[in-house]
Amino acid sequence: ARMPAPPLGTPSCTPSEDVQDVNGGGGRHMPAFESVPLVKGGKHGEEPGNWDGDDLEGENRRPACQFDEDWACLAPCTRRLGSMERLRNLAEVIAVTAIYMSVGPVLILVNRHILAGVGFCFPITVAAFGQFASWFVTWLLFRVLGTHVLTKTDISWRFYMTNMAVVGAASAAALAFGQGVYLYLSVAFVQILKSLTPVITLILLVGLQIERPTTVVWGCVIMISIGAAVASYGEVAFSAWGVLLMISACLCEGVRLVLTQKLLINLKFSALEGLYYNAPITACWMVFAATFLELPNMLRMHRNAIEYAAHTAVSATSLLAEAEGATGHMRVPVSPFSLVTENAWTFAAAAVLGVGVNVSTMLMIKYTGSVSLKLLATARNAGLVLYAVVLGGEATTVTQVVGYAICVVFFVAYVMHKAQAKN
Repeated sequence: ARMPAPPLGTPSCTPSEDVQDVNGGGGRHMPAFESVPLVKGGKHGEEPGNWDGDDLEGENRRPACQFDEDWACLAPCTRRLGSMERLRNLAEVIAVTAIYMSVGPVLILVNRHILAGVGFCFPITVAAFGQFASWFVTWLLFRVLGTHVLTKTDISWRFYMTNMAVVGAASAAALAFGQGVYLYLSVAFVQILKSLTPVITLILLVGLQIERPTTVVWGCVIMISIGAAVASYGEVAFSAWGVLLMISACLCEGVRLVLTQKLLINLKFSALEGLYYNAPITACWMVFAATFLELPNMLRMHRNAIEYAAHTAVSATSLLAEAEGATGHMRVPVSPFSLVTENAWTFAAAAVLGVGVNVSTMLMIKYTGSVSLKLLATARNAGLVLYAVVLGGEATTVTQVVGYAICVVFFVAYVMHKAQAKN
């Protein structure tokens, strides 16, 4: 049945929920109108006629909806959609930031518990768990589930073994040294010494003539070094071997950053794709290092545990002395393989957290940028230091706090100056 047209003053626009262009395009936000037939004579109640396009003037020309009225109807919908989008983005940023700020410190505490609490004193193997888990997850996403697509599929084996392998070796060394340091230094002091990473990285960049720093950058780096020296002077449980391991970790991390900038500058990996290519070679380097540096001790401890269990009454004293000399932490011979099986959930948590650190870092770069990432990492380290001192019961001194404060202030200045120079 044909319905009479509404009066001319009545707005007839009824925007749909998903606003589209009237011509079918999705790029512009235009109102979707209901079609109202043209009325001959312009009088309400008359029979509508078919418009053939010839009569465009006078009373026979009646628009279906006035443009201003359409946008007046659409404006509240647009405002609501914009507000919902902003709230959704804000919620995503808050969630990603919360994950990034919590996953890293939890991983550090779990790994320290494995090394010192559980007694599994093999830092290279502990670090390898996270790399193998990252390798598996990225392989699952790219190759099995297909949720992500590789943008770089033309990487040859020669390039991979001559470039990616070198970067992977530096990554493996940085992770191994960074894990081993928790056997000798407190959590708070390790976080303080991490501020030396930009210092070593800058020295390497200048030495390889990749970067020419400004006077401000040099000043920030010198002050960071002074702050680290002051904090080291105030450390209660100072260990020269632990400090050497931490400096080695910072050096390897600086080498990794420089090699990434020098060798992989033309690849333009996404963070997840870079993890897909880097995690396997890093894990392989760790297995190679653990085979020569940790596996012999594992086998010896396993053999001692078996002998101790079988001949407790005969050789308990000698086996105890040998076990204490080999590990420095265990008072009875315990097989490291039994430690893994008995604490399987703890090791699994460390592996999952390792993946979480990599993914949360990638998401933070996506949502906030690299500058915000560095500043949040500094705040996260400061929070971990506060946790270790207040709740963890680790001893600290005023000198150490002052030294760390100097490091934090000039590291923030360094990051902001680099960002301003880049812009």
